[in-house]
Amino acid sequence: MTKRSRTMTDLGSTRESIAASDGRTGQFDAAAIRRTYDAVLWGGGTVPAPGERERLGALLRGHVQLLMPGVAACVRRIRGEDQRVAVHVIAGARRTLQGVDGAPMRADDVWDLATYCRALLSLYTLHHGSAPLDGQTAEGANR
Repeated sequence: MTKRSRTMTDLGSTRESIAASDGRTGQFDAAAIRRTYDAVLWGGGTVPAPGERERLGALLRGHVQLLMPGVAACVRRIRGEDQRVAVHVIAGARRTLQGVDGAPMRADDVWDLATYCRALLSLYTLHHGSAPLDGQTAEGANR
């Protein structure tokens, strides 16, 4: 079984993560993204084992790469503090992605990716002009 075809838990699959990170899909599953960052941010405060860090890191990397263009596309329409937040989040996410490119995933890297993923999904939900694909309200996305 190849790395690309191996399925994972309910957090998603490697194939989905690869499709997201390659930018081949314009749609995403907001609920799956939330489950992934929730597993890190509200995972009971335990540091994931190295294999789990790599798996979660790969999923989060794909989610961040999928969400960044959508948020970047609406930055010019956003006004005030939300615009500054969006620019800050995109810049931080880019720096984090560059730092994890080709390197082993550290616990701090996974935490940072989860944080940026959550912020990007919230910004996308609030400012892209469409509801999340899982039907949640903007308030539900900002937990």
